[in-house]
Amino acid sequence: MSNRHGSKSKQSATATASPPEPMSMKQWTVGAIDSLISRSDGGKDKIVCSREYLSCALKIAHSLANQLSTVEEERGYKEKSPSHHNINNTNSPPMIETLDKSWSEYIYVYCMTKTKAIQEEKKNEISMHNDASNNESDKGHTSVDADFEPLLYNNNNNNNSDNSDPSELQNLAQQLSSLLENDDNKKKSVDYLDVRGAILNEGAVHGRPLSDNGKLEIRTLGIAFYELFSGGYFTAGARALGHHTAAASSDESAVNAAIMESIDAIAIGVGGDDQLLDNNPTKRRSLQHSNTNLYNLSQKTAIRTPSTASISVEPLKLLGLPTALCDLISNMIDSVIGSHGGIGEAYEFVSEVRDDLKLMIDCPNLYLQDVDLAKATNVGLQFGRSLYGREAELQTLKECFQRSISNECEVAMICGTSGIGKSKLSQEFARSVTEDGGSIFLSGRFDKLESQPLRAISSAFDKYCAWVTVGDQAMAEKVSTALKENIGQEIACLVTAMPNLANILGDDFNFSQSNNNDTAVDAQKRLRYLFCQFVDIISRCHEEPLILFLDDCQWIDSASVAILNQILIMSGSAIKNHRFFFFGACRDDEMSESHPLNFMLTTVNTFGTKTTKIQLSSMSKGAVNKMVSTELSLLPRITRSLANILHHKTKGSPLFVKQVMMELYKQRLLYPSLSHRRWVWETNKILDMKIPENVATFITNSFDRLPSEVLSALVVLSCFGASADISLIEVLEREIGQPLISPLDDAVAHSVLGKRNGEFYFMHDKLQEAAYSKMKPEERCLHHNRYGLALGFVAARERDDRLLLTGVAQINHGGPKAIIDEEQAVVVANLNLDAGKKAMNMSDFFSAHSFFDHGISNLRRGHWNDYYDLSLELFNLAAKCALMNAEHDGLKMLTNQIMHNAKCLEDKFQAISITVTLLNWSGNVPAAVDLINNTLSSLDEELPSAVTPLVIKQYLDKTKTKLAIISDDILLSYPAMINPSKILAVEFLVKLYGSLTLIGERAAIPIIPLKVIQISLTYGMSPHSPSAFAQYGSYLALIGGEFEEGYRYAKFALSLMKTIPTRAHDGNIMFHSNLTKLYVEPAQSSIECYLDSCKVAMKSGNPYAVVSSLVHSTLCLWSGKELNVAVVAMKDTMKESKYHKNVVVLALMRPTFRIALRLMGQSDAPHQDNLPNAFGETFKEDNITEKYAAHLHTIMFAKLSESLIFREFNEARDAADKYFSVDRFASLTPLMFFKRL
Repeated sequence: MSNRHGSKSKQSATATASPPEPMSMKQWTVGAIDSLISRSDGGKDKIVCSREYLSCALKIAHSLANQLSTVEEERGYKEKSPSHHNINNTNSPPMIETLDKSWSEYIYVYCMTKTKAIQEEKKNEISMHNDASNNESDKGHTSVDADFEPLLYNNNNNNNSDNSDPSELQNLAQQLSSLLENDDNKKKSVDYLDVRGAILNEGAVHGRPLSDNGKLEIRTLGIAFYELFSGGYFTAGARALGHHTAAASSDESAVNAAIMESIDAIAIGVGGDDQLLDNNPTKRRSLQHSNTNLYNLSQKTAIRTPSTASISVEPLKLLGLPTALCDLISNMIDSVIGSHGGIGEAYEFVSEVRDDLKLMIDCPNLYLQDVDLAKATNVGLQFGRSLYGREAELQTLKECFQRSISNECEVAMICGTSGIGKSKLSQEFARSVTEDGGSIFLSGRFDKLESQPLRAISSAFDKYCAWVTVGDQAMAEKVSTALKENIGQEIACLVTAMPNLANILGDDFNFSQSNNNDTAVDAQKRLRYLFCQFVDIISRCHEEPLILFLDDCQWIDSASVAILNQILIMSGSAIKNHRFFFFGACRDDEMSESHPLNFMLTTVNTFGTKTTKIQLSSMSKGAVNKMVSTELSLLPRITRSLANILHHKTKGSPLFVKQVMMELYKQRLLYPSLSHRRWVWETNKILDMKIPENVATFITNSFDRLPSEVLSALVVLSCFGASADISLIEVLEREIGQPLISPLDDAVAHSVLGKRNGEFYFMHDKLQEAAYSKMKPEERCLHHNRYGLALGFVAARERDDRLLLTGVAQINHGGPKAIIDEEQAVVVANLNLDAGKKAMNMSDFFSAHSFFDHGISNLRRGHWNDYYDLSLELFNLAAKCALMNAEHDGLKMLTNQIMHNAKCLEDKFQAISITVTLLNWSGNVPAAVDLINNTLSSLDEELPSAVTPLVIKQYLDKTKTKLAIISDDILLSYPAMINPSKILAVEFLVKLYGSLTLIGERAAIPIIPLKVIQISLTYGMSPHSPSAFAQYGSYLALIGGEFEEGYRYAKFALSLMKTIPTRAHDGNIMFHSNLTKLYVEPAQSSIECYLDSCKVAMKSGNPYAVVSSLVHSTLCLWSGKELNVAVVAMKDTMKESKYHKNVVVLALMRPTFRIALRLMGQSDAPHQDNLPNAFGETFKEDNITEKYAAHLHTIMFAKLSESLIFREFNEARDAADKYFSVDRFASLTPLMFFKRL
């Protein structure tokens, strides 16, 4: 029923519908002005300058130019136009030619009737309702518009789409003429402001060719436009086309004299009517006094000018019409006689008119609105933020982003030379993706002279924290809750890098761990993990994707590479759920193949993340013209000649073009003209101007014209990189006694600097480099040293960590050659020591190592004797950083120095500990065991030379006896261990436990936790004491069969763990406790405890994280969990192991992974022969697993299980022989779980 009624409604509408109403241009002008006057209080002069009138008039003008362009194209004139090709000139269609009458008498405009407009609105409402309801269209019914086919004004026309048939245009013109003749009999309510098009009637079309190639057509059409846009004020010019040359010339002289007399009496203002252009009260008052005289003049005088005479457009300007529109009409009228007055260009083709009108319609604020000459004169040439000639590259970046948030892991890198527009492209992309809250865009920038660790990445996320805190309190609370629940107190470690994070977490949060590296085994790994978790959590909290952009990645530091690597590879939900997108920009011409960025991109590619490289090249001539046209608010046709010169001189570099234009303005070769009310330029002088071949030289030369005080201040600022805080500059100004703030403000006025958010910044890094180059190379070190010492002394006096890092970085840029004496060298070494400690607190061990290394380089000969404490601390901390950064060559040199010069064993502890770690990592475990035993002997805590079952029993009985008389409550309240030698002994006993476990040496392993417990009961609790109690519980339960007692000590270890201030060892405490839990608690729930220990260990950078992940993944399979769950867990473990280059865990995981794949009916994973370790060495999978008993035991268990499951009995026999040949204590986990099952 509803469809049937709907059909009847449509038929009824069709029956009563009327076609668009045709009328002469004069009728339309009168009707449109009357309609607008009825709506407002303005006079006719204001109406013709209003947006409403101009919008309709421009539609009419464009329709006419479009029609004539089609005829012109068919005639064959377009073969001379650079924008049209392949025109067929064989036909001779009807020609349009000038007549004795004005063309305005042959122009017909058609508008919709108000009834028709209402019907169309209803039709649109019905269509929208049907679309919303997803109903099918009524096929077979006639639409409302079925009775006619109007020549609609198409707002999307382009040069290639205007191909109407001239014969059809003639027929349509005849129809319109016929309709017009009967207009008196069809009085309808016409909506004059609903213009649908215009057409030149057949009276102006016939077949006689013209000798001027159509330029008279352009002129004649221009005269018609003169009348159209004046609102009928000036019709005299329209009658100026007769052949009575002498009389016309006389009349023209008289009228022009009268017009000029009126013009002289009027104070001509700048700008137009306040409805379209800037307010101009003076102009408006003068128009009110003068319009009556001008109108009478135009009505009383009949000008009859020859077809080649010039006609002034000053009367149009007096009305307040936009200058661009007046110039367009003037250029059309002057098309026969060429350029007028040296400004602009006369039109060659009607298509040029059409294109210019189209630009005015589409971009009225840019191409129609008058330039604010007062502002241009006072402020100068200002550049906007538009992007030119990068449409394809922008689309590529958008597609990459869409893929990354849809179904692929992908990053993008914008590459190109300096000044090519990389940052502009990123800004335009940011604008497009953040419209209407579509994405969250974060950005940072690397700096060659940056002093703050991890500044680019941390500042990006810090801005996010500030944005959330200020802009969305509900989201801030959501993020705060998620961070506390998922990360806990460890999130405080990020506050140093992101100060605004404290505002999200709130005043009640405990920030005691924010500067405490004692809570981490590996603070650097902890920081990477926390950054990953932070990205994961905020991406889950927001519905919008999270985008991170980092600029100038050619200066990326190693610490940032490591964090980005982990974020891109290990950020679980953010990557898996496609909630995070990263892209950067770099100068690839300044990067070698070994650059850290290339290493990072190669690494992420190996983990399945694709990299899209977007290469930017120089702008084309068209793009340069678009840039010049937009910035000067002039039509591209007008600016093409200037743009071609700029392109030739700059080779299309966007920065170079901008700098040259700024220089042209400064030299008054490009300037705003009050007489022409637009920008003008001196073409010949610009052509003769000598410009260097590269932008760097050009900028450097242009600096010579700056005031000396401004240039000196810029040189100082350039020493700090692309930007510097104003507060820092104020301190420096006070300390060195040189004016800085005021000259830098002058540099802002010269458009060399910008000023925002409390900092000065160079408008482009090329400007910073140019200012820096003004210093002689041999003097730069002295400048850096001077500024650094000034800031360093203030930092020490005021305990300002920010100034400390900045000042020390400046000193280090100067280098040792800038140090004047030994006293200053010691000061610099101490400043570097303090800065390195600060960087370590921020978990940036790369920057810290650099500070310590610079401190060491400033020490003079004999420093171990003269400055022993300073030397020992610098070398020890440098060695620790080198270990964290895997800088093994430098590490050996540092430890050798310590071992040679340290005065006691306690001073050598750090070097010995690092050496043991290196020996274990390199596979020389027996040497590590020997070194530990020798050290323990020196500490009077050596182990028995022969460990027999009797010796083990003696240690076990002694431990039981001591524990039997002490309650758990007393143990939990035991004091902390403070004896330095005993602390060292416990540390080395723990290292010995790990080394012996690695090589499967059973004999001494049970004694180690017993000895640690005995030391703890005598000297107090160590951070490792809870682990010893957990291992003791495992031994009682798994070896001694005392499950209840072992389980008690496993739980006690977890309770003791909470009393220890540091969280560094929680992961391994939980790991060892879980060994016993597996025997007592339900299997699947106890397995999840390994996942908890993994997460806890990750928060402290503890290597037990990946071991816990290995056990959890393995037991997921054997406990009967769903195979797909087990496979996902195993893949995560292998990915983590591969990322950290832990080939042992990777090799141990793969056999179990192969079993899971076979059970799922998939092909198994092949053996790998090129597994890389942290030293860059590669190994075969089988070689790794067979090297030590612990590995072999685990592997044989997996192979035996696989063979039995798939009934491969020969393989099972071999695996069983090897499995049972290995001491069962070598690897407890698979065996104990197998027994449990």
